[in-house]
Amino acid sequence: MPEEIINGFRMHYELYGSGPALVMIHGGLGGGEGSAATVTNHATILDKDYQLIFYDRRGAGQSETPVDGYSMDNQTEDLHSLLVHLGVSKANILGSSAGGPIALLFALDHPEMTENLILINTMSYAQKEQQAVRQRELDQLKANIVSVGKEASVERALESRNPGLREQQPARFQNLKEVNLRQFDGLAKTIQSYLDIGDSIESRLSEISMPTLIAHGDADSRIPVNCGRELHQDINGSELHIISGAEHGLMTNDAADRVRGLVAQFLENAAETAKESAKV
Repeated sequence: MPEEIINGFRMHYELYGSGPALVMIHGGLGGGEGSAATVTNHATILDKDYQLIFYDRRGAGQSETPVDGYSMDNQTEDLHSLLVHLGVSKANILGSSAGGPIALLFALDHPEMTENLILINTMSYAQKEQQAVRQRELDQLKANIVSVGKEASVERALESRNPGLREQQPARFQNLKEVNLRQFDGLAKTIQSYLDIGDSIESRLSEISMPTLIAHGDADSRIPVNCGRELHQDINGSELHIISGAEHGLMTNDAADRVRGLVAQFLENAAETAKESAKV
C-alpha cells in the first residue's frame, strides 16, 4: 500500500473502491495498529459505493513516528495535505474516538472540503472529567518510564487499556507491544495534543453546518454516551443514534455492522437531500 511524505512525515495510507470519497480517521491516543482494524471491518463492503481513504496518523500503525508535529492543528493539516496529494477536493469525513477531534477540526477549518461529517464514539475533549482521565494516563506513562522503563511502560499501558488481552490473545498482545515500542516516542506527545484541545473545538461547534451523524454506544466505558449527546446538542441539525448495550470501539466491535449500516444510510439520505436541493 502507498507510503508518501505527507506534511513532513512518512504516511501510510490505503485506498479502496471508487465513487464519492469517504475518509475514515482511526482512534487511539498514540501508538497502536492505526487503521488496520477499520480496514478489515469495512473496506471490502463500503468500497462498492465509495472511494475509501484510510491513513495511519503520525506515530500510529505503519506511519512514521516523527519527532514533532503532534498538535491538533497539525494533525488536521496531515489530513488536508493527504487529500490535496490525492486530488480530492471534497470528501465525507468520519472520525472515530480520538479521530473525532481531527474530523471536527477539519470540518471547521475546511468546510468547503467536507461533504458530510460522521462522528463515532467521540467527543470535543472539552469535558473536565475526560481531560482529567487523559491527564492521569499521561502522568502514569511518564511515571512508568522513570520507574520501570519503556518496555514495561508499554506492557502496563496495554494491560490497562485491554484487560485480559495478554492472557487471552498473547500473540496479539506481543504484536501490539512491538508496535508501541517502535512508536513510543510519539505516545506522550499525542496524549498531550488532546489535553491541549481545551475548549477550542467545543467553542466552535455551532459553526458546523454540513449534515452530521453522531453514533455512540450507551455502554461506552471509554468515552461516556453523554459526550455524544452533548455533541448532538451543540451541532445544529445533527443526527444522533444511541446503540443499546454497545461498548467503545463501534467501528470494530460487535456493533460494526450496524454502525456501517447507519453510515451508509446517512450518506445515501444526505446525497438524496443534496440532489433535491439542487433542483430548487
